[in-house]
Amino acid sequence: MDATFVFILEVIGTVTFAFSGAYVAINQDLDWLGIVLMAVCTACGGGMTRDVILDNTPANLFKNPTYVIMAVVVAFITIAIYKPLMKHEKRKKIMFTIDTLDAVGLAIFTVVGMQVAQGQGFGENAFLVCFCGVLSAVGGGLLRDIMVNRTPLVLSKEIYATASLPGAIFYYYAPPIIGEVPAAIVTLVIIFVIREWAIINKKNLPMVEKIIVD
Repeated sequence: MDATFVFILEVIGTVTFAFSGAYVAINQDLDWLGIVLMAVCTACGGGMTRDVILDNTPANLFKNPTYVIMAVVVAFITIAIYKPLMKHEKRKKIMFTIDTLDAVGLAIFTVVGMQVAQGQGFGENAFLVCFCGVLSAVGGGLLRDIMVNRTPLVLSKEIYATASLPGAIFYYYAPPIIGEVPAAIVTLVIIFVIREWAIINKKNLPMVEKIIVD
């Protein structure tokens, strides 16, 4: 896939995830340092964890700090716009737009994570490649939630990793049939549509009803 196209995807994903991390940090009453760290963690944490698993060290965020810098900038922008955003009369529509952009980021990092795994020579290992795609997409959010001491949303509430996985499986098997770029585009659409459907309809995975025994 064209390097410029991949870079554009990564920029979009980094910006949306960094905002998500900064927004959560503000709502958890973290200070400016905490907000910046959560933005970087959410934007780059999944990729860092993936690189460690693939023995691609130092992780890419250390070799190419461009994405870290982007996340830091987004963190300060989030700090600046947070109060006006929360007081805006169309706040709900704005937050829906942000959730939509987060769905775009989820799709993007799934594809990028799989490409990294394949580029490291693991293309024959379907499980590892798909796992790295999903991990790249949801790993940063997992780390963020753990660091702010809350149960990760991806494990307890939202259809998130579940949206990434079908796209990852499709992207692994589709390129030989329809070509690399078309497969990537269809994958982005699959993940985005599943996630957006869950957001619009407020759908979650089923949970087991807890019974308290005296």
